Amino acid sequence: MNDDYIATTALFGEVKKYILSKDFKFGNLTNVFGKTTVDFCNADINGAVVMTCTQLFGEILIKAPATWHIVSEGTNIFAVVDDKRRNPTVSIDRNKVLILRGTGIFGAIKIVDCVN
Repeated sequence: MNDDYIATTALFGEVKKYILSKDFKFGNLTNVFGKTTVDFCNADINGAVVMTCTQLFGEILIKAPATWHIVSEGTNIFAVVDDKRRNPTVSIDRNKVLILRGTGIFGAIKIVDCVN
């Protein structure tokens, strides 16, 4: 099994992924009335990594280290991307960038720190 990428689909269901890769490359998450949780607490990325997030009435929960720089470049229609990792005492590592792309319609992406 290759943990360097993920591809999930949750249709009226839930998917939970715990990423252990020390060189995660990309992800593709699809939710239709579903929820996906991706836990990066024991993972690492190098450079810029893209995760495509497509959801219709869905939710994505991303647990990520507070030091990662997370950028949302998606299109949201009645949807929200909420990074709750705000901690002024933590320095962001600009060499570890997680880019969220895709489309959210009546969806939510919540990003939390690994301590939550």
